[in-house]
Amino acid sequence: MRDTRRPLAIHSVAGWFFYGAFAAKVLAVQSRRLPGWVLPLAGGTLAIVLGVLWYTSALWYYNGYQLPHL
Repeated sequence: MRDTRRPLAIHSVAGWFFYGAFAAKVLAVQSRRLPGWVLPLAGGTLAIVLGVLWYTSALWYYNGYQLPHL
């Protein structure tokens, strides 16, 4: 039997990071006291985490609803 916990953990942790990156981006947009580089950093982090979430869920879907062994 294959261990499917690792990809599931990657997807779960990426979901937590997505929530944190989204909250940081919302706060960065509303704050005028932060340096100018914070908003692009928050947006880039949000995009990367969204890509990881998409990749892990698509990998699960196209593998016949089974997580591959990484």
